[in-house]
Amino acid sequence: MKSALAIKILVAATVIFGIGAYAVGRKAEETQLPTGRRITPVGTQLEVGSFPVNMAASLDNKFLFVTNSGYREFLTSIRVSDGKVISKIPVPVGKGKSPEGLYFGLSVLPDGTLAVSRGAEDRVAIYNVSRTGEIDPNPKFVADPFVGTGTSLKNNCAGIATDSTGSTLYVANNETGVETNMKGSLSVVDLRSGNVTARVTTGGFPYAVASITNGNKKDRKVYVSSERDSLLNVFDPKKPGSVSTVKVGASPIGLTLDKSQKHLYAANASSDTISVINTDNDRVEKTILLRPDDVRDLPGCTPTASALSTDESRLYVTLADMNAVAVVDLKEGRTIGYIGVGWYPTAIWVSPETGKIFVANAKGVQSRNPNKVKGEHGTYIQNIIEGTVSVFDTPTDAALSEMTLDVLTDSRVAAVRVKADDILQNPGIKHVIYIIKENRTYDQVFGDVPTGNGDPSLTLFGKQITPNQHALAERFALLDNFYDCSEVSADGWSWSTSGMVGQHTARNAPYNYSGRGRVYDFEGQNNGVPVDLLNIPDVAKAPGAYIWDNVMTHGKGLRNYGFFVSFADPGTRQKAGDKTTAKENMPNKKSLIGKTDLDYRLFDGDYPDSDAYAAHGLTYPKRLKEYGKHHAPSRFAEWKQEFTGYVKHNNMPDFMMLRLGNDHTDGTSVGSPAPQSMVADNDYAVGQLVEAVSHSPYWKSTAVFVLEDDAQGGNDHVDAHRSTAFVISPFVHRGTIDHRFFNTDSTLRTMEILLGLPPMNQYDAAASVYKFFDRQADNIEPYSALLPDRSVLAKTNGTASYKSDVSNKMNFKTADSVPAELLNDIVWHSIKGSSVPVPATPHRHAVSSRKDADD
Repeated sequence: MKSALAIKILVAATVIFGIGAYAVGRKAEETQLPTGRRITPVGTQLEVGSFPVNMAASLDNKFLFVTNSGYREFLTSIRVSDGKVISKIPVPVGKGKSPEGLYFGLSVLPDGTLAVSRGAEDRVAIYNVSRTGEIDPNPKFVADPFVGTGTSLKNNCAGIATDSTGSTLYVANNETGVETNMKGSLSVVDLRSGNVTARVTTGGFPYAVASITNGNKKDRKVYVSSERDSLLNVFDPKKPGSVSTVKVGASPIGLTLDKSQKHLYAANASSDTISVINTDNDRVEKTILLRPDDVRDLPGCTPTASALSTDESRLYVTLADMNAVAVVDLKEGRTIGYIGVGWYPTAIWVSPETGKIFVANAKGVQSRNPNKVKGEHGTYIQNIIEGTVSVFDTPTDAALSEMTLDVLTDSRVAAVRVKADDILQNPGIKHVIYIIKENRTYDQVFGDVPTGNGDPSLTLFGKQITPNQHALAERFALLDNFYDCSEVSADGWSWSTSGMVGQHTARNAPYNYSGRGRVYDFEGQNNGVPVDLLNIPDVAKAPGAYIWDNVMTHGKGLRNYGFFVSFADPGTRQKAGDKTTAKENMPNKKSLIGKTDLDYRLFDGDYPDSDAYAAHGLTYPKRLKEYGKHHAPSRFAEWKQEFTGYVKHNNMPDFMMLRLGNDHTDGTSVGSPAPQSMVADNDYAVGQLVEAVSHSPYWKSTAVFVLEDDAQGGNDHVDAHRSTAFVISPFVHRGTIDHRFFNTDSTLRTMEILLGLPPMNQYDAAASVYKFFDRQADNIEPYSALLPDRSVLAKTNGTASYKSDVSNKMNFKTADSVPAELLNDIVWHSIKGSSVPVPATPHRHAVSSRKDADD
């Protein structure tokens, strides 16, 4: 009889190499992330602030330095021998036109000082470090080397490397726009004078930098990765005008040289591969796939960085979306196992002396982050997620096999092999309508529902304000364990349309939302340019497909109402003439041209979602009374006129997608509807749509899915990602109350199965699917929308409203262009009249070590 360990090792091996046996159902839900994957973090954890993104060791390898690109930023020093945090230097946002902030770049210079990129500050800071590892909190700045380049576009200094003497820095300028001819650049900086001696043109969005500092190419070759163009730029500092390229995998963001500097390893985040480059001839010798066999055709690993073992026989690669480290046998050129770490690992370092492994986990090890009360870091979702560094010994091969099983189980790769028909039998649904709303948590809306896991003390928009959502949840399905995979709209729109998020978006969303820089660049535009229309890759695109591409590729009909249309707000676009400037309300993806209703207004709080205001005879001077060639008084009205035509001509598209975003609210802007009023307007739009469909011949073959793109707009006692979601169809079992875990990808995968579509990536392939459909359409009677009370819709913000003067200065015309944490405070106070309570003793729940017990 085989031992339990031997069985686990065998099972792990069979999954990697495709033999077929597997074990499931091993983990408790407390380790399950909002993304659906679970974590089994090894070792001990050190808290280092929000979104740690890079690490570098001191010259003597006694200290490890960590930098951030998140909401709360610190420059941290860790003593390698015992894992003690020696320094933790805060870099707050500050005030003014050039807010302070760290970014990706981190390099130890030959004199032991630390060169650190300061992102949108467009400068590099040089920090002194003591012999005992303390970082001097007062850096010397390289004298604004990136100013005066003839462009107003921020450079967003990223990767840094140095020459062998430490007198020259190579700094990647991680920005690309019209003013740079859609190219990127790298600055060569003379540290002695502080001047830029050369500016090298690169591919779009250059990121990581590696410099050859020994051998016959010493100080004659520098590599710069282009995360947009899937290539490495190679140049000679002595001849910076001559640049060659090496084609690698998609989105190369991690560069690692071996000790001899004969080989360079590029981690390709969007193709889940490692490119092994010979630095003598700059040829790719080998490409190593990092995905497990069961999902080798689906994206979803996201390699971000790598480090070599002490004997250089193995390469350890952080896999952000598998929450793991891949172990690669370099001689065999294949992945031999996985080590479970924290949530979204971004950087790794191996101690040459001890073999201890250090891994930066951008989102730490907490699987749940409730924000009912103000804790140490407030209640805002991006502020309360704490990044960590995992510290553990190099595992033995036996331990690696067991860890591999943990990772494969946590990643749910076995679920991918299950046939769609075995997951869910379509009872007769042929048409799907997909609605995305804005930013509400479960408790904000459904905390007052006694049959669900709600906290009424957190309810801001209860039954009186959202009568339709309450009625629809009661009649169809109440889902009180649903989570948005995202933190904010920046990554929310990628999760909601692609089922995962690319590393560029994951990294820049918290940086942008913290107020440190970069524009809202996550719905098909790069610096206001609809790049796809110009045949330029979209750096923010997630690996895999969009749901609309999946629909059309498989021969299904599509109609788009407000998804990925361009906003022409002057604060978020570049003015460059008709060829590259985004035209308002036009689709910015080629596949959406001709499939988009151009008269359906984009995100704009000054235009109604529904006909509720008109029904009560309410008008607001600041608001649009109509829009488009049909003079539609609301988004619903515009959709309805097209839907009426589909009914008349019996040609309704298989898949419709609508953006209804007024539940975002306009805060307390004077003269605008109060938050309760805007949420009620949004609620009625959902009710009106369901009413229209349910009174049509298409009702008996339609399912309507509704979710929020994120839950950043408030508080929830279970988790800051928990939100509302709806599945509405005559086939949904009446009065369903489902406490099982579901998330954004659950919605996507259910829609895909109903439409006969394959999954787009590993996340939606393994997602928990809604299974409360009956075989017969027993829930068939038409729905009648509930018009919210006039007293609710008539609520108006006045000059006495809480922080109305602050709201007046906010931009509510472009998605998430307001300080979200401040807006949450305004909305809470305007309704509750008080602050969010503070606990006597802040308490944090964390997963801090491996668990071997099965559940």
